Amino acid sequence: MAGILETMIAANVVGFSFQFIVGKLEKMLEEEAALLAGVEDDVRYIVAELRSITSFLTALSTRRNLQDDQLQNWMQEVREVAYDAEDSIDEFVCRLGWTPCDERGVKGFIKHFLHRIKSLKARHCIASDLKKLKVHVEEVRKRHDRYSHPNEATGTATSLEMAGTYSDPRIIGHFVEEAQLVGIKESKGTLIEWVLDKNRLELTVISLFGFGGLGKTTLVRTVYDDPTIVGGHFESRAWITVSQNYSIKGLLKKIIRQISVNEQQIRDVLGCQDDRLNTEQLLNMMDETQLVKTVRDHLQGKRYLLVFDDVWRTQAWEGLSIALPPGKEGSRVIVTTRIEDVANISCSRNHRFIFKVDPLSPELSWELLCKRVFEAPYYSCPPELENVGREILQKCNGLPLAIVTIGGLLASKPDKKLEEWKDLSNHLRLEIATNDMLLKIHQILVLSYNDLPYHLKPCFLFLGIFPEDFEIHRKRLMRRWIAEGIVSGIGGLPAEKVGERYFNQLVNRSLVQPSQFDDSGTVKSCRVHDMMLDVILWISSKENFAVILDEQTTTPPQRQKIRRLSWHGGNSGLVPDPDLSRLRSFTAFGVDVPPPKDYRKLRQLRAIDLEGCRALHYLLPTSFSKLYILKYLSLRNTGLSELSDSIGDLHNLEFLDIRGNHISKLPNTIVKLQKLVYLLASNYLKVPKRIEKLKRLVAFGMAYVENVQSLQEIGELVDLQKLGIGFHDDLSLRMQEISALFSKLIGSLRSLKISSWPNSGLKTALDEVASPPLLLCKLQIWCKLGELPPWFASLNHVVKISLIWTLLQLENLQVLKNLRALVNLKLGFRSFVHHDLVFDQGGFTQLKFLEISGYNVSFKVGAVRSLEILKIFFVTGGRRVNGIEHLHGLREVHIKTRDEEIIEMVKNISANHSNRLKCFATQL
Repeated sequence: MAGILETMIAANVVGFSFQFIVGKLEKMLEEEAALLAGVEDDVRYIVAELRSITSFLTALSTRRNLQDDQLQNWMQEVREVAYDAEDSIDEFVCRLGWTPCDERGVKGFIKHFLHRIKSLKARHCIASDLKKLKVHVEEVRKRHDRYSHPNEATGTATSLEMAGTYSDPRIIGHFVEEAQLVGIKESKGTLIEWVLDKNRLELTVISLFGFGGLGKTTLVRTVYDDPTIVGGHFESRAWITVSQNYSIKGLLKKIIRQISVNEQQIRDVLGCQDDRLNTEQLLNMMDETQLVKTVRDHLQGKRYLLVFDDVWRTQAWEGLSIALPPGKEGSRVIVTTRIEDVANISCSRNHRFIFKVDPLSPELSWELLCKRVFEAPYYSCPPELENVGREILQKCNGLPLAIVTIGGLLASKPDKKLEEWKDLSNHLRLEIATNDMLLKIHQILVLSYNDLPYHLKPCFLFLGIFPEDFEIHRKRLMRRWIAEGIVSGIGGLPAEKVGERYFNQLVNRSLVQPSQFDDSGTVKSCRVHDMMLDVILWISSKENFAVILDEQTTTPPQRQKIRRLSWHGGNSGLVPDPDLSRLRSFTAFGVDVPPPKDYRKLRQLRAIDLEGCRALHYLLPTSFSKLYILKYLSLRNTGLSELSDSIGDLHNLEFLDIRGNHISKLPNTIVKLQKLVYLLASNYLKVPKRIEKLKRLVAFGMAYVENVQSLQEIGELVDLQKLGIGFHDDLSLRMQEISALFSKLIGSLRSLKISSWPNSGLKTALDEVASPPLLLCKLQIWCKLGELPPWFASLNHVVKISLIWTLLQLENLQVLKNLRALVNLKLGFRSFVHHDLVFDQGGFTQLKFLEISGYNVSFKVGAVRSLEILKIFFVTGGRRVNGIEHLHGLREVHIKTRDEEIIEMVKNISANHSNRLKCFATQL
């Protein structure tokens, strides 16, 4: 089975690589035709050959009865051809697209002349590389033709072939004794209540969705077989397993067999009265429309219960749902799925009946393991085994399939020796991939990977570069995808939007677990289940997608070209290795991880991510100077105090993150980075001259403006969506320029942070803004205003506002109250001149998060009805908070104060609140 999975996975990964490279070559033909003189025919030949190989791999990836070492070796060779081709293409395009600084005179002429010579050399190199690639592709094709099996990739595997290859591991969910289950009593009770609800007569669809292996099938099976269901409440019942490979006609036939349709009824629908034909022959003669009619006619007017288990496609549901007559008899349909879209579409009439299945808690996990391993009636674990048993459970992370399966393996060891349990705990990842008893865990999880469309497979594998249980931020992940060419723009849709769609699809398929949400409800960060991470790392290792170094493996593999390297620990530096010459990305996790001293020899690098690495004293000042292809550089939270001038040599850099450092100014060479899209900093940075040359800049923070010229140049960055800007000196001479700046950015700006100290001159400039950025979504102001600018009330799209030291009047609270899109409001110290803030009835219709620092706060009856999270921070005692009990939508309250009485009061209110609030109290 493992060999079959490897063959299928290899075909999928290589197939994606080839489609991606074919796209790049075709783009070269369109945009660089003049530069390909003499080799156009070679490029077209390569494109045609790669398309043929891709078609073969696509067909191969659908078969499940192929296990051939020669085939796997051939695909590994093809994969390396694909990677090498992409490296050559990227270096060629970047070199030819490089443009020197705009300098005048003799010096500029000489630079331009030298660049032209280099371009000619680059043309010669790409022509030579393409000819070599053409020969290599021909050799690969001929070698496969010599050794391939006839018709090996024609058609797809039949269900009979698949059944003969391996048994479906999901069958375990149908035959688990209920006495062996834990944590399902409440869930089962809820489902039975929904199924038997006598007050709900119309057809109702109940959908269960969640991660593979969570026990959805097992839970629904206990409901389906419950005596209250079996005992005659429903006139017809059927359990239909849909799965990934399905035929609507085949599924309809299964329904007909299980609901016992009369043979004469089938004959009548078919219009065939030939007595020589049995039921199966009649069903095989029916088309889909006739099968649908047969099911509908039989179920019409009856109370029925149908279970559609393991639905992977919305199309499958749509094809089946037309066979279900509505009626008022109290019929029910239950759908289990890993895909949230399937759950939403099947329950489109009433989302109340979507049931999300979550992992088991640590205690329920322990109870389940003990029931599988130890004998009834006490299921008690010997004390000496408990610690290592709980270590094993941490790896299972609440996944019932894993707990039950691993428990079965432990139960098979009659001696229950501590050494055996420790050995399993230390090598669990390897055991799951190779032990026949644990292979079903692997198979279940690999199904989710195999079901992914080709463009999502590398996005999913990329998650493996992050450490176990690491919180992965959506934006960081998407930008890494883009930098490495895994995601690109499609049909006019920018790469950022495509990446967002791909991320949402992974969430929708329950392949990642959301951990944080932003103000609009979008998933802000996620985690990968430990068991799924094991699958990712297994596939990644097989396909040479990425290499992970940790405390156990501090030396890279020596026999393969390393494309992606992720360092999770270990205190030894990287030894110079010729295989690193093909490195596409380097990622470091951990404060003390020493990166390579000099990156200049790693010419294929697209991304360097050193976030949180504090060992950058290893770097040479010119370490990045030769990285022409580099698109992503994160030096976030590394403790740097300055950037080297060599940063200006990264002409293809699109993303630069220097947040969390002590950098106070940008080098003048930064203006050479004319492809830069994101320039992120948390400190205010002195802006170099000619900053307007960064025409593609979308995010710029934080800019410290000292003169009118800098203001005017920032105003030329007309694509800016995110801007942080600070002023310090007297503003009297710059009022018009500040107003003009915001007016110029009216069509693009979505996020704005603005600060001014120590004076209040900014107020006049903001008041004079003729056309404010009305599409603004996030706004932070840190300066003395006295009152809000007149245009503030027109910010109909703003979802988050932070005010600090604004010294507003209380009537300005009414302006905030009427902002209909506002979700998150932070009122910092001295945001209002008065000490008492009163929230009365009405307004703040969408506000869910409110943070207040340094004020007496009162909430009247009917105030802030949608509020879910309240944070109140006091620095000194003597402040008050009243009316929390009136906030009926509240879920959490956070309070920090020196006043112990206030803490006790809030705790008591929280305990007696209708929502049983979570209370987080800290005494300063």
